[in-house]
Amino acid sequence: MVKISKKVLEKIKKQDIHPIPKWQFMLKDSFVWSLFGINLILGSIGFAIVIFLLVNNDSVGDFSLTGNIWQWFLLSIPVVWILLTVLFLFVAFYNFRNTEKGYRFSVGKKVLLNVGITILFGLMLYFSGLSERLNNIFVESVPFYTNALDLRQEVWMRPQEGYLSGTILEIDQDKEEMLLRDLDGKVWSVGYGDAFVKIRVTLEIGEKIKMLGNMSSDTLFDATEIRPWEGMGRGMQEK
Repeated sequence: MVKISKKVLEKIKKQDIHPIPKWQFMLKDSFVWSLFGINLILGSIGFAIVIFLLVNNDSVGDFSLTGNIWQWFLLSIPVVWILLTVLFLFVAFYNFRNTEKGYRFSVGKKVLLNVGITILFGLMLYFSGLSERLNNIFVESVPFYTNALDLRQEVWMRPQEGYLSGTILEIDQDKEEMLLRDLDGKVWSVGYGDAFVKIRVTLEIGEKIKMLGNMSSDTLFDATEIRPWEGMGRGMQEK
């Protein structure tokens, strides 16, 4: 035992080994905990937006809006957001496993802890309305977001198939016609005299809507049903 201790001391002196300061361990542990927290937050945001997109995507509960099961899956399920949420969860799990006390938990408990926190925070973000605001920010500021992460535009920008969405620019209530700028920036003249208008829809300038109907020319559309952009609305009223 004495010989071993002597050899260890000689090796320390020879290689000039110094003890690692406690503050370095604390800094490393704080960094790992920070990564754990950040990824849990990102995972919660991802989960909240998944809920928001599922709730507000009409095609989830209305198969008639899509042509087949494959198209329904692609346009209804926010696959990319689900994958991102799983990725954030995995990174959070990996970071938690490397924290000072993470080794005390079994794999099952670590998974349940990560998933449980993500679901709880995600639901809080969704019911607070923050997921909707974040999604709108992403739509406005992140290029190609609507083509990869919020696929409602793919569902409601098919005028040739009877689906059109956009923002009301002008409205003539006497003629029951409106000018609408669609999500691609094109302006349409829309007749809505025979359309059913969902209760949550207010036909006024600046309102964002989506419609079912018939395209009669390159710039003319006859609406048969008008829905609010977010959700499907509660009931119908005839206009």
